[in-house]
Parts: sequence; C-alpha cells; structure tokens
Amino acid sequence: MITKERVNILMVDDQPAKLLSYEAILGELDENLIKATSGREALEFLLKSDVAVVLMDVSMPEIDGFELASMIRQHPRFHRTAIIFISAVHLTDLDRLRGYERGAVDYISVPVIPELLRAKVSVFAELHRKAQQLRALNRELEQRVVERTQELGNKAEALELLNSQLNRKNEQLDAILQTAPDIIFSSRGDGSRDFLSAHFFEYTGASAELALGFGWIDFVHPDDRSDIMSHWEKCLQSREIYEAEYRIRGQAGEYRWFRARAIPIRAQNGEIVRWYGTCSDIHDSKLLEQSIRENSTTLEKVVEERTEALRHLSSRLMRMQDEERRRIARELHDSLGQELAAAKMTVDGITKQSSSQLKDQSAQEASGSIDRALQQVRTMSHLLHPPLLDEVGLVSALRWYLEGMTKRSGIETTLEVQPSSFPRLPPQFETAIFRIVQEALTNVFRHSQASHSQVRLLRNENNVVVEIRDDGKGLAEDTTKFRPGTVGIGIGGMRQRVEEFGGELRLTNANPGAVVEVIIPVEEQARDRVLATA
Repeated sequence: MITKERVNILMVDDQPAKLLSYEAILGELDENLIKATSGREALEFLLKSDVAVVLMDVSMPEIDGFELASMIRQHPRFHRTAIIFISAVHLTDLDRLRGYERGAVDYISVPVIPELLRAKVSVFAELHRKAQQLRALNRELEQRVVERTQELGNKAEALELLNSQLNRKNEQLDAILQTAPDIIFSSRGDGSRDFLSAHFFEYTGASAELALGFGWIDFVHPDDRSDIMSHWEKCLQSREIYEAEYRIRGQAGEYRWFRARAIPIRAQNGEIVRWYGTCSDIHDSKLLEQSIRENSTTLEKVVEERTEALRHLSSRLMRMQDEERRRIARELHDSLGQELAAAKMTVDGITKQSSSQLKDQSAQEASGSIDRALQQVRTMSHLLHPPLLDEVGLVSALRWYLEGMTKRSGIETTLEVQPSSFPRLPPQFETAIFRIVQEALTNVFRHSQASHSQVRLLRNENNVVVEIRDDGKGLAEDTTKFRPGTVGIGIGGMRQRVEEFGGELRLTNANPGAVVEVIIPVEEQARDRVLATA
C-alpha cells in the first residue's frame, strides 16, 4: 500500500477567526495546514518551504492579497503555485478579473461553501502532489539513463574482453581436437555428421568426402550396423542421449571396439539442432571384460557344482543320522530292554524262594527300579525314533509325541490336522516333518515361557504346511529375518531340513507368541528329487 505524502496548504488572513474556520473546513483533507496573519509572514514561509495551495484574503493591511499574489508570481519557484482568493468585499467582475490577472486559479466570495472550498483545495493539492511525483520520476529516470549508459559502456568493455578470451578458447579447442585420443564428432539435427576429428581419419584412412554425412557407417562392422542405426534413429526421435558400442575398421582392415556417446543441443522451441559426441577406443577393456565374464561363468559353474555336492553331502549326513537313531532305538529296545526284563524276572524269583523279610523288601525295590529303567528305555527309544512313525504314520506319531510333551513340560499342546484322513507321505518327508515339529516344540519349552502351543498339519494339492504356534514372549526381530549370529543350531537345522526338500521356513511374531511355518512342496518333481537322493 502506497502512503500519501502530505503537502503544505498556506492560509493567509489578518483575522484569526477566519483562519480557524478555514482550518476546520480543510481538516478532513489530512494535509499540512499553515496559518499566516499577514502577507509578510506568508512570504517568509513561502521562501523556506514548498507550498501546494495558497488560500488568501484580498483585504489585508500593509500588503493586500493582489500585491502578495504579484510578488509570489514574480518568484521562479512559485509560477505554478495555486492561489485561491477569498473576499467578502471585492466581489465585482473587475475584482475577479484583477485577481485572475495576478495569477489566481480561483476567486471565491463569502460566505464560503465548505464542501466547495474543500473540493477545490483538494484538487489543487492532488495536482501538486502528482507534479512532485512526476519530478521525482524524471530525476530517477535521468539517473537510470546515466547508470544504463555506464552499464552499456562496461558491457562493451566486457564484450571486447570476452571476444579476446573466446579467441583463445578456440585456439585451445583446436589444440584439444588435434591431440585428443578420442574421436570427436558433431551431427546435424537429422543425424548426419558434419564434423569428425583428425583421429578418425588417421585410424580409418578415410577422406572427409567419404566419412561425413552418413558415410562413416561404411567403416562400422557389418554385424553392428543395423543395431546402431536403429538405436541412432530411435534417439533422434526420442531426443535421448545416444550411447552405443560398435566395431570400426582400421586402415589395415582390423576392427576395434569403440564406445560412442552424444548429447543433443536444443533450440528454444525444443527442437534438436545439433549433436555433439565422442567415440572412445575400448577394445582392450572389452577383451578384458569378455575374459572376466568367461572366467566368471566358469567360476559360477564350479561354485554351483560344489554347492550341489555339499547339498547332497548334507542330505546324506541327515539320512545317516536318522538311520543311526533307528539303530540306537532298536538296540535299546531289543538288547538292553530284553536284558533288563530278564533281570526283573530273576529278582522276582528270588522273592518267591526267600522267606527273609529284608530280602523280600530289597528284591521288591530292585524290581521297581528295573521297571522305571524299562520305562525310561522305552521313552528314549520313542524319542529317538518313534515306532509309530514307521508303523502307522506321521499323524499318530505326532499325537503320541504331543501328549508326552504336555505331560513332561506342563505346556498344553494340541494338534489340528487337515484333512482329517491325512495321507501317508514318503518316509523321508514324514521323518523330516516329525523332526522339525520336535525341534520347534523343544525351543518353545526352553525359550518361549509359553503356557499353550498348537501344531497344525495341512496337506493341499501341492504342499504340506506345518505351523507351530505358541503364546509366549515371541522371537527377536533379527531372528525372524535369519540374520547371521542370531540363529541357533535348532533353527538352523530346521531350515536345512526344509531346504533339502525345496521348501521354505518362515518365522514371525503373533503378538503374543511366535509362529513357525514350514511349507514343503510334495509335487512330483520334489518327490522325485527326494527319492533320487535316497
């Protein structure tokens, strides 16, 4: 918002009452109202200050209004100052003519109409204000002209210096073009080349007439021409940066690999007017890259073969472990179990033949100890490899194991099976799933602080899904992501078993508790792979 600059309005009258009335009438204009009671006092103020409007009475002692107006107009500063006469005595047309001859802009008779006086003074005050602004603008314009003239002079000097520097840059550019190891080129907007540096002609032995335009294509390897031309035309249409690798024929007929890169130069309307680019010899690095790629392929193949061998070895070790567990289970059951049973029968016979009460009591205690040992042997045998797993299948073995888990740990564990008539799986599948559940529940007992756990066994068209869920404290975030150093032997073994069958092990937190989810494919391909490693 522009602030209005106040102007001075000089009111001259020898009667203070009139001055006060003028002040009351003009107060609404919000201007600087100056009062003078004589012509001499008015002249003193005019000589010191700039005045927009002089409002004066005609009849004043010493110097009347007409004389004062003449004196004001004689001064160069006040040629355009607005003078308004107010008179209650000199009201004839001759008086008005005399006032206008002295330079008055208006002649008002008494009684004064306040609105009319205020309007007239306001107009002349605004005209004076506009004139002041115009003078200020003229001064500013003159200053700007001076500054602009100086600026143009400075720019002329800078332009002369710039031309001198440009000439030196052109000389440097010519030297670069002559000594650069790369081929430097430029093309028109349609893609035809209008400049090739000397290195191209030195390498190819071509003349400018043969190479410029699209002639340089003839020196590109025949197997590369179609691709680079197609790519070049695509870049012309899309206006993208051009990048390509191709072989160029040398003077002796040999081909070397080059990498070309060009950028478009656009006009103000966006149209491409030129292309500038370089073509670098990358033959040696290309051969090295190809050698590295071949060696990398060979190395990857060796690593893959070694990995596959380790996978088979790991699978074999797991099968040997399972076989060893079966053997130990049979030994415990058939050998140690039979021996303890025989010992029990012998001790029972002693109690029947002896009449001593002490021997009888000792024999009974021995019999109880042997009974407990037999129970422990049977439990150990089932834990190493439950006979139910081979005899009636995975579901029965899991039910038996979960019942024992509930009794031993105090953690209520349930089993959910879908479908209810769960089919038999290959022995390797059933053993692996049983061991995974066994290991997962062992971890629940040792680490989760849970009170309930659930095992879900699901068989669909392609997969067997096993889910072990508990309501304990859950797993660490790093463990759920299998980060190194956070996964123990138990989870690592479970993961290894699952991967052997091409499956996936997932660990998540359920809030509360944790979920171990195993997905093992049982389609024909996976089954054939398992049977092939058996």
